[in-house]
Amino acid sequence: MTVLITTPNGAVGRYLTEALRDRSDARFFVRSEAGAERLGEVRGEVFIGDASDAADVRGAVVGVDRLYLAHPFADDQAAVETRLGVAALEAGARRIVKLGARGFTGDGIVPDAVTGTHDAITERLRIAGVAELTVLRPDRFLQNFLPAAASLAEGTLADPAGPGARGYVDVRDIAAVALAELLAERPVGGEIEISGPQALTLSELADRFGAVLGRPVRYVDVPLDGAWRAALVERGIAPRVIDGLYGLYANYRREGVAGLGDGVQRVLGRPPRSVEDFAADLLVPALSGS
Repeated sequence: MTVLITTPNGAVGRYLTEALRDRSDARFFVRSEAGAERLGEVRGEVFIGDASDAADVRGAVVGVDRLYLAHPFADDQAAVETRLGVAALEAGARRIVKLGARGFTGDGIVPDAVTGTHDAITERLRIAGVAELTVLRPDRFLQNFLPAAASLAEGTLADPAGPGARGYVDVRDIAAVALAELLAERPVGGEIEISGPQALTLSELADRFGAVLGRPVRYVDVPLDGAWRAALVERGIAPRVIDGLYGLYANYRREGVAGLGDGVQRVLGRPPRSVEDFAADLLVPALSGS
């Protein structure tokens, strides 16, 4: 069995890499020598190539039985993921575990590019005839708050997702479900909804971060306005990505209270990690620099 991990330095992929770094049957698909160096020491093969290049993709999937499929949101995401999935099938792979996104429910939801792209890729994979297809559909990543650790330490959680409640999920749980599905003799398969144990508002999330940090943290709403867009432009984020984020956050604001996913319990047989677990394990060390 050979397992191919795409985006092994990504938000979820880095935890898969950590779990698989001592396995000789794992292959890691990176874009550059710098990406290979970021992986650190791994026992399996590191394949360097461009996921948007058909020849590189064919080389990466040779002999692959199982594929973890992910790619950043971008203009070419649908093409890249579809090409990887189809090439893996043609090379003999039977199982694909795709990182997707939780869909929105309720009145007033408008199709957005981020979730729409995931849905389009999933449909293409189904049409291609993947024998064993698992689609992970997680809610918002708690790890996305780590870049704001300094602001949290100063007492502010600023975010544009609005007043609704969500099942914020520790990415380590997403990776654990992905790993279980990749390695299982008989995967659960299908669409797996993944969330944290409770639906929390951003104010409640700020309170929980504050309780672990030992200081008050208050939530500040960030309007989806020109200033929000200008700040992202200043950070060098591409216009289409900003448009995609706008659609995503607008739907967060429209949805209100999101339902919870049972994927962690169903696949791993345990509850998902709490916000407190995440904050103690990762947020506090981020602030201390360790």
